[in-house]
Amino acid sequence: MRRAATPTHILRTQARTIIGTLPQLRDGQIDAIHDARVASRRIREALPLTREWYAQDVIDDLEDTFRRIGKHLGRVRDADARIALLGYFESRIPPAAPSLLALRRQQDHDRLRLVRKLIKRFERFDMARVLGQIAAGPLHARRPWTAMAGGWPGQLRRTIGERAAAARESVHHATGVYFPKRSHAARVALKKLRYALEIACAAGAGHATSDSLRYLKNTQDILGDLHDRHVLVTDLPTKATPELPEIDRSHIALVAKVVDAECRDLHARFVRRRPQVLQICDRFERTRERRRLPIVPAAAALMISSAFYVWRRTRPAEPRARDHGVSIRIPIPEAPVLGR
Repeated sequence: MRRAATPTHILRTQARTIIGTLPQLRDGQIDAIHDARVASRRIREALPLTREWYAQDVIDDLEDTFRRIGKHLGRVRDADARIALLGYFESRIPPAAPSLLALRRQQDHDRLRLVRKLIKRFERFDMARVLGQIAAGPLHARRPWTAMAGGWPGQLRRTIGERAAAARESVHHATGVYFPKRSHAARVALKKLRYALEIACAAGAGHATSDSLRYLKNTQDILGDLHDRHVLVTDLPTKATPELPEIDRSHIALVAKVVDAECRDLHARFVRRRPQVLQICDRFERTRERRRLPIVPAAAALMISSAFYVWRRTRPAEPRARDHGVSIRIPIPEAPVLGR
C-alpha cells in the first residue's frame, strides 16, 4: 500500500523533479520547462501547509521565490503553446500557411528571449541550491503542537472548501454564452482547486477524489485550449508590418474564422460538462462544512488539563486528624468546574 504523503514529502518530490530537469531546462527544452512549471506550482501549493516544519518567514521567502520563477516559466510555456498552435493551423489551413509560418518564426525569436531571461532568473536566485535544500527536507517538525488545532490536514480541508466555493461561483458565472474573460476565470479557479485536490490525493483521500480530480483536469484542459486560441486570434496582426512583410490580410481573416469556430466548439464542450463540475464543487464545499476542525475540543481539553495541573500543584496540603487511630479526611471546598 502506498504511504500517505505529507506536505514536506510533496515539497521534496517536486524539488527533485525540478532538479532533474535543470540540464534540459538550460537547453530550453519544451518538456523540461513544462515539467518545471507544474512542479513549481505544486511546491507553491504545498508551502502554506508546512508551518509545522518551517518558520513563517522561510515559507514567505520560498513562496516569493517560486512565484517569480513561476511567472518566467509560464511566459515561456505560453510562447510554446502559441508556437504549437501556429504549427497546427499551418497544416489545417494550407492557404494561410505563408503568413502563419512568418508568425511562427517571430514567436521562435520571442521565445529565445524569454528562455534567456528564465535561465538568468534561475541563476540569480541560485535555484540549484534552494531546490537542494528543499529536497533534503527538515529533520523534524518545528512546531508539532499546531496539530492540536487540526494541523495541515485541517488547513487543507479549509483550502479545498474555499476553492471549491470559488470554483463553483466562477463556473456558474461562465454561462452558456461565451465570455472569454469569464471562461478564463473559471479555468483559473478550477486549476487552483485541482492543485489542492492533488495534495489530498497524495495524502490518501481515496478514489472518489481521484475521479473528481481527473474530471476537473479534463475540463481545465478544454478551457485552456479555448484560452490559448482566444489569445492567439486576439494577437494576430491585421496587416503586414516592416517586421512581418509576409503577412497577408486575407490569410489572417481566414485563420480568425477557423479559430472562432474551434472556440465555439470548445465552449460547447465546456457547457456540457458544467453540471458535473458544479456537483463536484458542491460536494467538496459540503465536505468542509461536515468535517469541522477539532479546534474547540482540543483547546478546551488543553485548558482543562493545564488548569487542573496548576490547581493540584498550588492547592494546600489536606490536613488530617486522628480519632482513636482512625484517619479522618477534612473536606475541602470543591474547585470550580472549568470549560462550561
